Amino acid sequence: MLSLALGQSISYKEGAQFYDSGNLEFCFLAQSEIISGQIFEEGTGVHFKENGDMDWVFLQKDTMIQGHLCRGNGHGFMTSFYPNGKLKTGWLTNDEIIQGIPCSKFRFVSAIFVSFHDKTGQTSFHENGILQYCELSEDMIIEGKSYKKTDVVRFDFEGNLLSEY
Repeated sequence: MLSLALGQSISYKEGAQFYDSGNLEFCFLAQSEIISGQIFEEGTGVHFKENGDMDWVFLQKDTMIQGHLCRGNGHGFMTSFYPNGKLKTGWLTNDEIIQGIPCSKFRFVSAIFVSFHDKTGQTSFHENGILQYCELSEDMIIEGKSYKKTDVVRFDFEGNLLSEY
């Protein structure tokens, strides 16, 4: 068991990695734990910044995180967080309407061919929870402009559409 920032403590399996300062860097959870307000199952790989803030996780199975079903698969998908615990990047298990935008579930093809089309397959959020980036799961008109299924859309911190990626 190890204490983290804000008085949290977690139980982790053997093989944990530590910073030179002695602070926990990465571990696999020995049991289900609540970290930064989020429940993670036993076996989840959790990475911390040196100051103790959770940075990212490897989910062992698909997990509901802040209302979004994010893909798990061990080391297959890195789900990341802001220092305040808010979801930064997830890989959606299903197509999902987020803040009125039809976001696409992760598509293997997007990740494999990212160098050809600049689509990552991820869904990203700003620190305030506003949608930042996704690929569309259906054709849509946004702010008077037509977008096709699989097009990338990006939004600023206030939810305003930015030019195409």
